[in-house]
Amino acid sequence: MENSLMSGSSNLIDYNIKLWEKTLKLKDEIEQKRKNLWYIDFDDYEINKFLKKLHSIISKEFSLKIEDIELWFLDRSKFKADICIKIPSFLQEYKPKGYMKDIIPKIYELLINSELKSENIIKEIEIVWIYINISFWNTYIFNTLSQVKDLWDKFGELDMWKWENIVMDYSHPNIAKKLHAWHIRSTILGQVLRNIYESAWFSVHSMNHINDWGGFGFLIEWYFKWKDKLEWFESENDMLAFVYTLYRKWEKVSWSEEEFLLLWEEQLNELKEYYWDFNSYSEFVKIFKIFVKQSEKRFVNLENWEQGEFEIWKQIVKWSMDDFQKFYNLLWVHLEYLVWESFYAKMWKNMVLDLNKKWDVTIFTQDHINEEISKLQKLLDDEKIKQVDFDILKLEVENDLWAYLIMLEEFERYVVMKSNWNTIYATRDLASIDYRSRIFNPSRIVYVVWQEQSDHFNKLFQASEKIKWRWKVWYTHAAFWFYLNKETWKKLSSRDWASSVNWLINGSIDYFKNKYIDNQDFWKEEVDKLSHTLALAWIIFNDIKKDKKNPVSISNNIEDICKDFEESGWVYIIYSICRAKSILRRYWKDVPSIENIDSDIELENIEKSIITQFSKFTLIVKKAAKLDNPAILAEYLLQLSRSYNSYYNSCPVLDWDNDHRLIITKSVLQVLINWLKICHLEAPERI
Repeated sequence: MENSLMSGSSNLIDYNIKLWEKTLKLKDEIEQKRKNLWYIDFDDYEINKFLKKLHSIISKEFSLKIEDIELWFLDRSKFKADICIKIPSFLQEYKPKGYMKDIIPKIYELLINSELKSENIIKEIEIVWIYINISFWNTYIFNTLSQVKDLWDKFGELDMWKWENIVMDYSHPNIAKKLHAWHIRSTILGQVLRNIYESAWFSVHSMNHINDWGGFGFLIEWYFKWKDKLEWFESENDMLAFVYTLYRKWEKVSWSEEEFLLLWEEQLNELKEYYWDFNSYSEFVKIFKIFVKQSEKRFVNLENWEQGEFEIWKQIVKWSMDDFQKFYNLLWVHLEYLVWESFYAKMWKNMVLDLNKKWDVTIFTQDHINEEISKLQKLLDDEKIKQVDFDILKLEVENDLWAYLIMLEEFERYVVMKSNWNTIYATRDLASIDYRSRIFNPSRIVYVVWQEQSDHFNKLFQASEKIKWRWKVWYTHAAFWFYLNKETWKKLSSRDWASSVNWLINGSIDYFKNKYIDNQDFWKEEVDKLSHTLALAWIIFNDIKKDKKNPVSISNNIEDICKDFEESGWVYIIYSICRAKSILRRYWKDVPSIENIDSDIELENIEKSIITQFSKFTLIVKKAAKLDNPAILAEYLLQLSRSYNSYYNSCPVLDWDNDHRLIITKSVLQVLINWLKICHLEAPERI
């Protein structure tokens, strides 16, 4: 342990040393567990073998990377081919006319005379405009089907980032506040992305960065002043949220006599109940300022880890975390590491002072201010900025006097600590990067946070890149867009749904439970599990089926929400899985082995399309991991489910003369189950 990071009072040392040691132990357990598992070499997949051979053949004539080759998987009934080849970089360079004249014919000739043709992998090649369409021999298609059987529940995994560590930051609620809609989206997307990264063989360390520092002064002061007046709440965290809202409301009133004069009698009585009696606005302001001053003193005591404030702080944190855990339990989510902002309470100041010694952090002096204002004056004189812009920027520059900051681009400064050594979000975020990099040695740190924080993370990443850390980390803000109210199509604010997170989940569970509770074919335990499964399926799939950079609409009516679910593409998926399970149950014997199937059997077009879609799965996992985008997986799942729905409607699967259809059915089921596991979903046995 690095003592310089853990210096402080005995309370802080004792509390944080335990958390530090717990983190180190958990990290070792996760990485050791990962090392004990066997992994799938991406190069062993049939599709990647084909792609590597294809690249080797084309490279004889053209210089290109394997990533330059795009494979499109085709509907064989429409295109009479299995895949098509496209090279976008060449298409852009040569334009369509030159691409079709100079590139396509040469690639065609290379493939016709290649080992892919002679080894009975490629059966037919056809030029279709800017594409080269390829049909496979059954031997290749059956090799893919056999690979599903061999790898089974690990089919789709790949070793692209084997043994690399990735640290994820998602969910991150605020203590003493209610969870809101953004926490649903951050938690869902974070959990699914985590599963995607693990499928690509990252060692994933999921962090829940709990905001347990800001605003605690007035919460602790409230505990001494008001605790006996607030015993009527259903949960302690509801009480904390009420106190927080109450404080912010009266803080706003204290700033404006106009706001004060607009209060009606009921509001005034509430104000007097908590802030004692007063006869005028000025008397209220005086009393409120005393409360604020006492709150600030409480926070100073907390930062110095005085025993009284420290114990109350721990109690408040526990109240909120107990409430948040109900939400995580409903979503079947478990984040390994709970690390509070307070964990960095001493190390962040030491870190900033240390960075200042290394010249990574600058103390902004009057000379710096004069220099920046001179640059602004020149821009104003050259009419590159207006007077109003000059005044705003000048004031911002002057306000940073003696602050600790990192200089970014021109006129951009990243303040990491105030002149009075008070910490801010930037201080804590830099300290968390420092800590996570020391402990986990990650190749990537991913923040799953809504898009309105993009500017903050952009500056954080720029600042971190300028620091002479002894490690190199790739930072990612996996930004997600907002929720829309389906009735008004307006953006939901955090307060709109501050009390609706558990309502949404529990309401959805009750909706599906009511649909099955009177059905005599289902026993009670099955109904309970089925209703929870369907509710989470709707919530999670609704969130990931759209690109995370697109808004998601949600109704305020539970019945409307759940009816949307029943009309969404998820129904295809459930029907496909339950139908496949039903078919296999009705067969009642062991599914025949693929080794006993004649590879020369005549396959239907839809059968070939389904099997080649299995190959696509591994490429989709790779792409989703690279782009941090679960929606790519959701689209794949819908395509495969629709294909299988068409298949069992058009081809008798339980046909004793077509054993291969049972093998395809069992393989579809397994691939869908593997997909569900990645997307944090479960499928019912029946519906």
